[in-house]
Amino acid sequence: MLNTIAAESLDHVASRLEEAAGKNPTEAKVEAAVKSVLKEIVKEHGRIVFNGDNYSASWHKEAEKRGLPNLKNTVEAIPVLNAKSTVDLFKRYKVLNPAEVESRYNAFVHRYNEQMLIESEQMVVMAQTMILPAALQHQKRMADAVTAAASAGVKSEEQTSRLEGFVKLVDEFTDAAEALAEADDHRDDDSYAHAKHMKETVVPLMQKLRTLGDQLETMVASDIWPLPTYRDLLFIK
Repeated sequence: MLNTIAAESLDHVASRLEEAAGKNPTEAKVEAAVKSVLKEIVKEHGRIVFNGDNYSASWHKEAEKRGLPNLKNTVEAIPVLNAKSTVDLFKRYKVLNPAEVESRYNAFVHRYNEQMLIESEQMVVMAQTMILPAALQHQKRMADAVTAAASAGVKSEEQTSRLEGFVKLVDEFTDAAEALAEADDHRDDDSYAHAKHMKETVVPLMQKLRTLGDQLETMVASDIWPLPTYRDLLFIK
C-alpha cells in the first residue's frame, strides 16, 4: 500500500513537472518548473508538516484544527482500505482490482474480531480461574483475622472497614468479568458492526477488568497471588 501511495505521489509530481517545463525543456525551464511545483505542493499539502512530537496530545489538537484525518484505532482505520479513493488508486496502478481490495478489507476485519475475542475470552478465563480464587482466599484470611480479633474481645473498625472495602472490590471484579464474558457472546452478521462492538463495548470492559485486577494485585498476599506481579517483572531476575 505504501509503495502504491509513493508511486502515485511520484507520478503526480513528474506529471506536473513535465507540464510546467513544456515540450522542449531547457535547464532553466526545468529549474523554474521545480520551484513552481514545489511551491504548489507546499501550499496544497504543507498542513501535514508538523515539527513537534507527533505522539503528543498537542498534535492531535493541531491535526484536527488543520482538518487532517485522525484515525485513533484499528476500527476507525480499516474502512479507509475499502474507500472509493483507495480502490481507485489500486485499480489505476494495476496493483489490486476492486474484488481483491474488498477481500483484504474483509480479512482485516475478521482478523481484528478474532484477535480481540481471543484476548478478551482469555482475560475472562484468567480472571475467573486465577485472580478471583486468590482474591477470595485473601478475603477469607481478612475475615478470619477480623473474626479472631472480635472473639478475643478486640474490635477494630479499621480492619472491618478494610475488609468491607476489599469485599466490594472483589464483587466489582466479579461483575466486570461476567460483563466481559457476556459481551464476548455478541454476534453480528455484519463483520464491521461486530468490530465496532468489540471496540466500543468489549475493549472498555477489558480496560475496566484490567484496572480492577491491578488494584487486587496490590492488596492480595504475594504468596497466593497466581501471576507475576509488576515488581517480579521489573526487578526479580
